[in-house]
Amino acid sequence: MPTLSLDTRADEDEWIWESFRYHSRTFSLAAYLLPRSVQMSVATLYLYCRRVDSIADQRVLEVGRKRALREVKQVRDRLDDTLAGRPPSETVLWRRLAEVHEQSALPRGPMYELIEGALWDLEGRPVVSEADLVAYSNLVGGSVGAMMLPFLASPARHDALEPTARKLGIAMQITNIVRDVGEDLNELDRVYLPERWLDEHDVSVKALRKAEVPDGYPELLEAAMEAAEQRYVESFEGVASLPFRSRYGIRAAARMYREIMNEVRANDYDNLSQRAYVSLRRKLFLLLHDGYERRKHRLVSDAP
Repeated sequence: MPTLSLDTRADEDEWIWESFRYHSRTFSLAAYLLPRSVQMSVATLYLYCRRVDSIADQRVLEVGRKRALREVKQVRDRLDDTLAGRPPSETVLWRRLAEVHEQSALPRGPMYELIEGALWDLEGRPVVSEADLVAYSNLVGGSVGAMMLPFLASPARHDALEPTARKLGIAMQITNIVRDVGEDLNELDRVYLPERWLDEHDVSVKALRKAEVPDGYPELLEAAMEAAEQRYVESFEGVASLPFRSRYGIRAAARMYREIMNEVRANDYDNLSQRAYVSLRRKLFLLLHDGYERRKHRLVSDAP
């Protein structure tokens, strides 16, 4: 992450935005398309989410599970204080998050759900069924969709839009899971693909550790991608009802993120030894034209 001298508010803004770009090229690119008045708030909220995620996914490797659990609970305490208007004054993130909350009335429930998702990881809860996959993805992805609503639509519309916002967040999280199977297994010893799906497709965790695409694995991944695709499609109705600038930015983020699944297909379903990513050129193309289904059809038809 970039380190800057934070002597002024402008320095803080630069640190927040550069940290946002460092951690997510896709979301920060899409955020440029949102109304300028909310861009810094979106970046600040993203860094809160990143702070929680990093404890479960990175910090745990440095300090161990027990200490990581304590740190997640410390984050929850700091969130309590921040939402009550008493942020730790020495920390840029919490001070600025308190300002965002004062201006936009961030939804409290989803912010705590994200912490519950980190606890799921650190406590080693299994993902046995599709219902578990969706429940986990709702905690760590659906919650983010719900958190974003104050920056996208008027308060009167939040309740109506929350279900579709959560579906988009769930779809993006399942996309993450599909992309990161190899990394999650090798670095964190975690498998988020449901155990029942592994059994149904005769794919063992032992086989996945070999980093060679086993028989039945492409079909298993297609089942996961179908679960994501269904929720992308269901979310688009809500996205279409947003104000123009908000609609354009969120639609762009969804298109760019969904395309990751086509990159997994283009890699012959090898998400065990390589990481799928969407090139900047393709991202820019997707801003103008949604070619996902056409490319998916071609890739699936060409698959051995």
